[in-house]
Amino acid sequence: MTNYAHDPVASTIVACWPTGDGAVAHRAARVPRTLDHSLARRTAKALTALSTHLWAAYADQAAHELDPAALAAAVRHPNQPVGDLLRVMEDGCTETAHLLGRIVARAPGRAFRDAVAADVRAETDAVLDADDGVLTGRSAQAVVHPRCDAPAEQLVLAHSLLHEDPLGPPAIVTSVEPNAAAVVTLRWLRASAALVAEQVGHPVPDVVALAEAIGHEDLAVARYVLCTLAGVGEEEVVLDLLQEAVLARQGWFIVCPEPPPHPEAGHRAVSTVLDPLDPASCLLDGLVRGLHGCFRVWLDEVVGRETPGADLRRVGSARTAALRDRYTDEVRALLRRG
Repeated sequence: MTNYAHDPVASTIVACWPTGDGAVAHRAARVPRTLDHSLARRTAKALTALSTHLWAAYADQAAHELDPAALAAAVRHPNQPVGDLLRVMEDGCTETAHLLGRIVARAPGRAFRDAVAADVRAETDAVLDADDGVLTGRSAQAVVHPRCDAPAEQLVLAHSLLHEDPLGPPAIVTSVEPNAAAVVTLRWLRASAALVAEQVGHPVPDVVALAEAIGHEDLAVARYVLCTLAGVGEEEVVLDLLQEAVLARQGWFIVCPEPPPHPEAGHRAVSTVLDPLDPASCLLDGLVRGLHGCFRVWLDEVVGRETPGADLRRVGSARTAALRDRYTDEVRALLRRG
């Protein structure tokens, strides 16, 4: 979602949204100098709440129900109290737009209100663009909002990016919807792990352990998807992991205090290896780190065999690049055969 804040020094409302590899900010509106700072902060808070509703609609695949013109109109002409009565809209998104409108209506002149309404329209249009699969500009923040589907065109895009660079190109986290990106990245990770396991003569769990030892890092996500969930389909793995993290963020837990008498019934204690506050980015980062971990193990094995006693840290850049090309070609070939 887009977060808004009041900059009292510049007297502006600033909008900031994620892109997968950082955040982008812009000035959403200039705040009248005479407007009380508390009202400016309340404006920023209401804008953030409205953005939360909008991107929740995207994540729930209900973006088609949004009416950009109606939301902007609610900001410009909000429901106002009549005596002690105030009409409250049933839809939380629409009501938040009216609340925002009541706040900005207290600002002098029309420029501030018009700027806020224009930003609401821009945010809504970004959600609708993302729903159509256009992940550019402001709509790029869709990459941190997982959905329950993996559109075919997004799967093709993710596969083409990883075919170009099997070690995980930056665009995989900035240009592809997270569900599709994770499904395809997991497919390449499993192929990479299988290739390295054959090369080193050890099972996949040992490959993960070697990668952690060589890189001095904890590959929790890679270890979980390659070992604990080995044999489970990629789409099912990704959907389950993302759903569990989202439920954890919302405060939902499923706990079985005692082992169920019939495990096949499906009851289990639910935990997540992902960051509930940012599950999509956490999952993709973990998978890409797994790709690099597999390459480190393969590189260590190949250099050790071809140049016994060589220090991996002192292998020249030219040879490392050549070995990387050789490795990625082998991974591509394995994916083609599979």
